[in-house]
Amino acid sequence: MRSAAGIAIAFILSVVASGPLQGASHLDAEIQRGLRATAAGEYDEALREFKAVVEEAPGDPRGYFFLASLYNILAGHFDDFSYREGFEKNAARVAAIADERITEDPKDAEAYLLGGLAAGMRALDASRGKSYVRAFVRIRKTKRYLERAIALNPKLEDAYYGLGIYYFWRTRAKWLRQLAPLLGDKGDIGIRYMRRVAKSGMWFKDLARIELVYAFYADNKFSDARTLLAELIEDYPNQPHYRFVHAEGYFIQKKYKRARAMFRSLRARFRHIEGRIEEFYSDYAEWRIARCDYRLGNKEIAQRVAVRVSAKPDLGSPLMRQVRKAAADLVQLIDNEEYVSDRFPVSKYRK
Repeated sequence: MRSAAGIAIAFILSVVASGPLQGASHLDAEIQRGLRATAAGEYDEALREFKAVVEEAPGDPRGYFFLASLYNILAGHFDDFSYREGFEKNAARVAAIADERITEDPKDAEAYLLGGLAAGMRALDASRGKSYVRAFVRIRKTKRYLERAIALNPKLEDAYYGLGIYYFWRTRAKWLRQLAPLLGDKGDIGIRYMRRVAKSGMWFKDLARIELVYAFYADNKFSDARTLLAELIEDYPNQPHYRFVHAEGYFIQKKYKRARAMFRSLRARFRHIEGRIEEFYSDYAEWRIARCDYRLGNKEIAQRVAVRVSAKPDLGSPLMRQVRKAAADLVQLIDNEEYVSDRFPVSKYRK
């Protein structure tokens, strides 16, 4: 699930307000509305706001950056050429503007911030496409640019967010795990940076909180994670991502009954709401219910639900295709377990 709304969303709220521009306060208000809409899961509204920023200020890189970030989220959910094109076009535009500004003024801290965050988005996209060498090169550029931004202006709080994610996950991501002995574990620095932004970031407070939740899960600090999730759910009650992360935490903790009850509630919440995203979350919750039933030993029920999930339409979603495959694998696993049990019955006298 992290790939859907954790990694893909990881760079959506980022840039501090730029220097004085004509109508800057109006642009800032539009950006803030777009960011709130994104955090709430209202993606169509967010697209309208960010497109308006680009139309009103085509020379301002922020509009392109936020559009690229949002398209990246949507492309992670669904196979749609317009999403893919929107991400690549806008991400490339941000990178180009940032490098142009750095060439003109090597002390432009905001340009380094924008360029670093754009490189981070493109690194995540490359890793999703299993282009790991390209991802590694781009993530190194992210680190270099963000560190330069902070050196030039230590008050760019949101640069600490990007670095916090980098430091925490660089030895935990699967594609970087083999490099851990060379990179060193700086997870504590990452946590400290994300805490800083969650407290005082201008644009990154909400996102720093959800990233801290993932970090706390990775370190088995479930109480700390749930405190942050309670705040996020209260602030954005209609954003399904936070509720699913909440339920997933109980599964990770092996509290399967609690997780199952929460996923059942989420399934009921979204199954009758029209919309492709809502349908995806409903089907995803149903798969998680099957997974919980299997862990609880309710294998017949788990298999029945998994069969149903594996036959659902993929909704044009790479994530849903992963869910369908996982459900089909669970069906096969249960069949194999029953076959082995029937073929090699365990005597009650055997220990």
